[in-house]
Amino acid sequence: MKLKRLSLFILIIFGVGNLNAQEDTFSYLEGHWEGAFIRSNSYQKFEIQFYKKDTAYYSLQTIREWFPQFGEFELPVAIDSTGTIKTNTGHGKAILTLDKNNLELVGYLEGKVPAINVHLKKVPDPPAPSYEVEEVSISNGDVSLYGHLHRPKNSTSKSAIILVGGRSCYAGSTKYDLYANVLREYGLSVLVFNKRGTGKSTGDCSVATIEDLASDVRACKRFLENHPSNYSKIGVLGSSAGGWVMVKAEEKTDFDFMISVVGPSTSVREQQMQSLNYGVDFYKLSETARTQLTNYTNLLFDIPADKPGYDKLQYLLQNAEKEDWRKLLDDTDIAASPEGINNLWVRRHNYDPKNELSRFNKPFLGIYGQIDWIVPYEENISRLKELFSGKRSELLTTVVAHNAEHGTEVKDEYIVLPNEQSYWHFFRISPQVLVEIVDFLKSNEIIE
Repeated sequence: MKLKRLSLFILIIFGVGNLNAQEDTFSYLEGHWEGAFIRSNSYQKFEIQFYKKDTAYYSLQTIREWFPQFGEFELPVAIDSTGTIKTNTGHGKAILTLDKNNLELVGYLEGKVPAINVHLKKVPDPPAPSYEVEEVSISNGDVSLYGHLHRPKNSTSKSAIILVGGRSCYAGSTKYDLYANVLREYGLSVLVFNKRGTGKSTGDCSVATIEDLASDVRACKRFLENHPSNYSKIGVLGSSAGGWVMVKAEEKTDFDFMISVVGPSTSVREQQMQSLNYGVDFYKLSETARTQLTNYTNLLFDIPADKPGYDKLQYLLQNAEKEDWRKLLDDTDIAASPEGINNLWVRRHNYDPKNELSRFNKPFLGIYGQIDWIVPYEENISRLKELFSGKRSELLTTVVAHNAEHGTEVKDEYIVLPNEQSYWHFFRISPQVLVEIVDFLKSNEIIE
C-alpha cells in the first residue's frame, strides 16, 4: 500500500512538473513572432501569434504570399516536457526549440527532404488596426445579405470595391477576407458579403440565377452609394464566375471600374467548351472521352427537361467513370431528376457578357493564369481586346500571371536561372495578382 501511494505521489509531482515546464515555455512564447521557412538559398516569410484559449495553446499563422486566396490558419500548439514546441504549418509539421534568452525559435519541418528549416524572432505585438470593420445587413427584396465593410480609418480616399465570389455556394469569411486585408491598407474600402443562401445571408443559392446574384451586387452598390462615407468611386472585383455576375450587374447600374480575376469574357457555353477541351488535354484523356464530354455538355444547354432527356444524360454518365471524364464535371452539372435539368447551373447562369463589355467605358483589369485550363487566357484576352476596340483599348489592362493555375496559385519547384544560378520557389499565389491590382487602382486614381 505504501508503495502504491509513493508511486501515485511521484506521478502527481511529475505531472505538475510537466505542466509547469509547459507554462514556463509558453510564458516566453506568447505574443507575436516573425520569421521564415528556409530551403537552401530561399525563404518564405510568415508570422505567428501564439495565444491561449482556456487551457489549450494555439497559433494564428499568416503567410502573406498566399494572399488573397488563403494564408491565415488557426492551429493548435503542443509543448512537451522538454520544452519542444510542435505545430502544423502551411507547409507541414514544425518542430521548434525556444531560445529564451534571445527570444528566437529555430527548427525544421518534419519529413522534408531536402530540409525546410524554420526561424522566427519575437517582435512587439502589432499596433492597433488602422481600419474599422463594420458588420452590415443589406436588403434586396426578400433577401437579406450579410457581410462586412472594411473601412480605412485615416484614408482620404472616397473609393470602394465590392467583392463577388465564384461559382460555388460557399460563404467564406467576410470579416477576415484576405482581399480586404490587403486593399484596406491602400485606403480602399472593401465590401464583402455572403452570397445569398450562404453564411448568414438569406435566400437559396442552389436555385439562384445569374440575374438574382447580379441584383444582389447592385443592392450592395446602392448600400455604398447611401453610406455616410460618401463614396465617389465604386467598383467591383469578380473572381472566376463572379466575373460574369459583375458584368451582368453592370447592365442596370454603372460601376466606376471593374477587376476580373480569372473571370471569363466569353459566354458560359464557350467557356464550358474551352474548359472541357483543355481539361481533356490536361488529364491526357482519350478522344472518346472528349467526344462524350462534348455531347454531354451540349445536352446540358439544349436537352428538354423530360424523361427522355434525362435518360440521355444518364446514358452518357455511365461512360464517365470508364473514360475518366467525370472529374471534369461539377456536382451542379448533374441533374438528379428530369425536373432538375432546368436547375442545372449552366442553365441558371447561361450568359454572354459580350454586349455589356463592348459598352463599358471605364477602366477594366483582367488577370488570368498562364496554365489555367478552366478559364484559358488566350481566348479570354483575345475576346477582351476585341470588345475594347479603338480608343476604348486604353481602358483595358490584361495580365497573364506566369505559371499560375485557376486559383492563381503557382506550385513549388526548383528554378534554374542563367549563369548557374538557381533557387527553390516556394508555393505561393502569383505575386502579379496583387501587384497588378494595386498598380491598376493607382494608375486610374482610385487610390493614392
